[in-house]
Amino acid sequence: MSLILSCHEKQNKKKVENLNSNWEKLEINTISEKILISKFSDSAEYEQNPNNITFKITPENGQTKQEKIVKKKIYFTKSEKDSLAKYIYMSVTEPKFTNVLATDYVGNVMLKYDTGNTKLTCEYNSVGDWSVVSDVTRKIYELISKKAEVSKN
Repeated sequence: MSLILSCHEKQNKKKVENLNSNWEKLEINTISEKILISKFSDSAEYEQNPNNITFKITPENGQTKQEKIVKKKIYFTKSEKDSLAKYIYMSVTEPKFTNVLATDYVGNVMLKYDTGNTKLTCEYNSVGDWSVVSDVTRKIYELISKKAEVSKN
């Protein structure tokens, strides 16, 4: 009878905990919202482009009008930012694969985890309601939707 012991798993958990707290910026992009969170700032940047239009509209009369884009600051506590960092890190390192495919490209979210010298990204496209892809995406949605309007699709 032989017995094999390994410390490999413990080392990985410690490494993950260090990476999880080593973030500088987090980014959440949906079809019409963009949220940028800095670890070193008390506020986050929120931008909402309701029709997802980044160009000027020229009506038949030739006058140009700019689509209204809402920009504001939103505030997260340190605990909320740490939770978002944890959830986004989990999403980008252990993405949930889904067979859901929505028509018309409905249900998009991009999650970014930035340590300053490394960026990890996870994108879900055409998944319908992105907040139900996994328990982690649900937690991300619930946390950010308390602070600002965020589309699920």
